[in-house]
Amino acid sequence: MRAGRLHTSLSRGRRVGLLALASFAACSNPKPADSPEAAAPASAAEAEVLPELTPVAAPENIVGIATLRTPARTLDTAMGWTGLGLDFRMLLSSGPGAAILPVLDLEAPIDAVMTLDPKVKNRPRVLFAASIGLTSREAALDAFQGLEFPVEFVEPGIHSVRPNAKTVCFVAPALGKAKARLVCGDDRESVELLSPYLTRGKPSDSTGDADLHVELRAEAAWRQFGDKTQLLELAIPMLLGEVSIGNPEFDAALRDGATALVDEVIVSLGELRDLRLDARLASDPSAAEKNELDLELQVAFNAQRSLMARAFVDGEGRASVAPDTFWKLPADATQAAYYSVGNPTLTEGAVNVLERLFESGLGHLGASANVKRAWPAAFGQAMDVRGPVVTARGSIPKEAVPATLDAREELRSGLGYAVIGVEDPDNRYTAWFQKTLELYEDGALRKSLAAKYGLDPTQLPKAQTKKGPARLSEAKTYELGLPAALFSEALGEKGVDPKQLAPIPIVLISCREGNYTWFGLSSYGSVLEQKLTAVVNASGPEGTLASRAGLERLRQENANVAGFQTLAGIASGPTFGDRPLAKALAPFADNQVPISFRARGLATGAGGPGPTGSFEMRVPATLFRDIAMAAAARQH
Repeated sequence: MRAGRLHTSLSRGRRVGLLALASFAACSNPKPADSPEAAAPASAAEAEVLPELTPVAAPENIVGIATLRTPARTLDTAMGWTGLGLDFRMLLSSGPGAAILPVLDLEAPIDAVMTLDPKVKNRPRVLFAASIGLTSREAALDAFQGLEFPVEFVEPGIHSVRPNAKTVCFVAPALGKAKARLVCGDDRESVELLSPYLTRGKPSDSTGDADLHVELRAEAAWRQFGDKTQLLELAIPMLLGEVSIGNPEFDAALRDGATALVDEVIVSLGELRDLRLDARLASDPSAAEKNELDLELQVAFNAQRSLMARAFVDGEGRASVAPDTFWKLPADATQAAYYSVGNPTLTEGAVNVLERLFESGLGHLGASANVKRAWPAAFGQAMDVRGPVVTARGSIPKEAVPATLDAREELRSGLGYAVIGVEDPDNRYTAWFQKTLELYEDGALRKSLAAKYGLDPTQLPKAQTKKGPARLSEAKTYELGLPAALFSEALGEKGVDPKQLAPIPIVLISCREGNYTWFGLSSYGSVLEQKLTAVVNASGPEGTLASRAGLERLRQENANVAGFQTLAGIASGPTFGDRPLAKALAPFADNQVPISFRARGLATGAGGPGPTGSFEMRVPATLFRDIAMAAAARQH
């Protein structure tokens, strides 16, 4: 075979390769029928003697493999969940798709493979190809010729097809469910190298049973380019040169932290085995309420020298179901999570470095001797708290805001509320927060910042501290008035001048309940008092997450971190100034269908023995309908 010499970058290889198969269902630029490249027999597969098909082993240096196991079933299920009566076959019933669709075997897997070119040593060069099943090799060639795609004979049983100038495809006999396959890539070299495996290696047999499996393998890349990670060590002096402040203690701590971080990155990359994404459409016509999309992402290591790998192994023994305090959180929360008992010894070294950085940095900035020691020490003690921790975020109830919202009230209500609880027997988090307040108000620090950087202390928002609500034990209320100018981007989009608005109050309330420390954060102190009082004094499931449907898994499955998100929570969250995104999410401001998730560490994952981190998400099928209906309404 003739090998091309086109060098393809990773990003372009992914983009063109993944779209190669789809190009047959879209408009193309075929050669004129009378061009030399278009010349081919009336039936290119006639009278060919096909070679015997023998299984082919996987090529060396595979770095990526993907399988869509049953494309037709997956598309039918997902489109059925929308409730719009859509059928992908109808969408392809005209144009080139009408000619191509009948020759595609969409009951057979679609496979894709990426491999590193072993000849290129100075930088990674990825070769990529993807394949789709065909109902008949002969029918496919006839269809491509009918579309005037250039078809050429390569060798007995194999023909090349060029749907456009940037895509090369082979039509070849295959082993497995589909007896013929279309293999496409963005250069001939990739297709020639990978088509034997994609047609006769049955790659989908090695990718589990998920409807969609995507796997990135790290070992081949490490073998070929792992020695180059040592160049990261050269970046340490450059970093120190950029951020050094001339303080010996700070610079020494920074050097120790940078060295430890680079060492951790190198060790982690050397131990990394693979990343796997599995997606499953769980569909049961007799129990439609249980239909859902299950997603799982796993990252696996071959050893456990790195901090992340050790944390995964340690986490398996610390995983738990949601603690009782989780179920006391407000029922109207748009998102909530819990974090199981942690192991501070894993991060002890990193915390020590941060304490040194904070103490020396605060000293350099001019903080008083007591504050520069007390704040880092309080930080270190808070990081030593094992937990567990529970959190919730929600929207401000409509009855708590004025009937007519001006720009300021709209901004305040958009901030919502947050509730955080942590098992903290010694009340270390409250002590850390109080030390943070002392740092903010430290006269020596303010005076030094004014002298060094021209800071005007009188322009800083004033923090107020007072006794908290009487119904809450050991409660304190802290309030800070933030200038509206801090929200100038959001206000500017509404045509509001921030200078014309009064400061935006930010209220934090802390209280105790047994061994738990609770915090509430909002712009509405009355809402915080109501939410915290309900959490601390809850006498039954009413008004709490215990009464909320769709969270059963959080009572049954162990996790290190777990919880739920909703479209309402996403819609009310920050959109980073992306107005189209904000408009797209607006219809879901009241959508409270929970999307559950969990993260856990495992000593052994799906890919075999070795520390593994797993993140799972379950998306109810009803959300497919809600999103589809909203999209249809927006178009009309």
